[in-house]
Amino acid sequence: MNNKVDFKSPVEVGFSFEKTIRLSEEDISTFAKLSGDMNPLHHNEDIAKASRFGGIIASGPQSSALFMGTIATHIAPGFIVMGMKFECEFRAPVRPDQELKLRWVIKTVVPKPRLNGYIVTNEGGIYHNDEELMLGKGTALVVHK
Repeated sequence: MNNKVDFKSPVEVGFSFEKTIRLSEEDISTFAKLSGDMNPLHHNEDIAKASRFGGIIASGPQSSALFMGTIATHIAPGFIVMGMKFECEFRAPVRPDQELKLRWVIKTVVPKPRLNGYIVTNEGGIYHNDEELMLGKGTALVVHK
């Protein structure tokens, strides 16, 4: 069986990428409402202030969706990237108006001739300053368009 894919991998082990974002209270509330999450921690300042979080926080699905979305956009421009598996560990809340760094590093690249692409594993996180807000691992399929 030929294990060689007919094109060079668009990514290499150790390649890293980062995106900086900032979420407003409106961004947080809008995402939560659109996803059906009516938890007042994402919408109601008075209830959120009285909680252990002391204010509005982003939902876990919003944080993880933003994190996963960076893979499709930044891992291999010009290629199709499809998420296969993701794991997220929430360590601290994502708050409005924080400067957030979404960082990934490529850990493995495995040729998959049958799929005409590569299976790529990644690790990373969402950080505010040096604080880890979320850590994650992901697996994606990278193929030519």
